[in-house]
Amino acid sequence: MPGALTVEENLLTFAYLYAVRRPRRRVAELMELQDLRRRRVRQLSSGQQTRVQLAKALLNEPELLVLDEPTASLDPDVGDRVREVLVRLAREAGRAMLITSHNMREVERMCDRIAFLQAGCVVAAGSVAELTARYRVSDLEEVFLRVARG
Repeated sequence: MPGALTVEENLLTFAYLYAVRRPRRRVAELMELQDLRRRRVRQLSSGQQTRVQLAKALLNEPELLVLDEPTASLDPDVGDRVREVLVRLAREAGRAMLITSHNMREVERMCDRIAFLQAGCVVAAGSVAELTARYRVSDLEEVFLRVARG
């Protein structure tokens, strides 16, 4: 995002680029970022930038939301709120999410289906319950460790 523009200017610019209907209204809907609205993007912390990037990703209400470590730079409180919003949006709007994450607690909370990749190949897949039962462990973190260590 252009650092010289404010958060609001950036979101409006991308709304126009994405041909979002009623861009000002859509940006206002996403402005849970009211505290950041008039700040220049270059002045934001990495966690604040993550929040703005998520708002940008939601602008055009995509059917598939691809997220790479969506809460990696957020404090626990904001990360928890972001997870809640994403899960709610996915369920209410029937939106699919493809998430990459090393945070297994996050994966457990957000994902219905999980796939572990190793060297570009799926080496284990299923629900949390299926994977923990298959590996005879109590949580996804332990599945991750077993898969990673072969």
